[in-house]
Amino acid sequence: MPIFLIKSFLSLVLLLLTLLAMFTMFEVLGRTEKRFNVTTLIRIHRLNGKFYFALYLIIAYFCLDFILETKGEPSPRATFHGVFALAVIVLLLLKVSFVRFYRQFYGYVKTIGILIALLTFGMIGTSGGYYLLTTKSGTDILFKKVTEEKKEAPEGAGIIVKTDPENIKKGKELYESKCFFCHDPHSTKTILGPGHKGILKNPLLPVSRKPATPESIVAQVKNPYKDMPSFAYLSDDDLLNIIAFLNTL
Repeated sequence: MPIFLIKSFLSLVLLLLTLLAMFTMFEVLGRTEKRFNVTTLIRIHRLNGKFYFALYLIIAYFCLDFILETKGEPSPRATFHGVFALAVIVLLLLKVSFVRFYRQFYGYVKTIGILIALLTFGMIGTSGGYYLLTTKSGTDILFKKVTEEKKEAPEGAGIIVKTDPENIKKGKELYESKCFFCHDPHSTKTILGPGHKGILKNPLLPVSRKPATPESIVAQVKNPYKDMPSFAYLSDDDLLNIIAFLNTL
């Protein structure tokens, strides 16, 4: 199962924990006449908060591991996701400090709780929610095969695809460290981005719909179309090696 699918399902659990936290908080602090036992609700709220925090850390680990492995520049959506995530943890720690240590600020706890919930919705929506929506809950259909003929490469361009085993091997290693998290090299199914099987044999690239040429791939890697992070820091040799590997798919 793709790591992004696991992370997205964990995000849904986090969403349920957020809804439970909102419910218990509103029942305890928002009603004059209580419908449930207040002590029980407080215990549930605290236990729920511990599960929320633990799950947050697990998901954050997956995110940070992906960033460190790929070293890619985040897309605007990923940047918003990161801002939401940082705001959530800061407010969560602030809320705990008000409840446990700085009781004179207890009156702000309700407001902070609501803000945490709203930011959690934004955090999940820009990551797990987006992934599940765009991949049809992780079951994405195969990308449609393009039927248009390849356009000629731009004048002056002309990357020669390397075919020797050494370059292919280096390209495969780079692919596995930079691309494997989001792309399946052995099919056209979507993980987070489209699969790359036969990518240089098709007329057009699957998302940008630009000609499936080495030049287009280099442009995509350096100045990505849509949500893909930039890998502009890769050297020309690295890019040629990746293309050498893609040519074998």
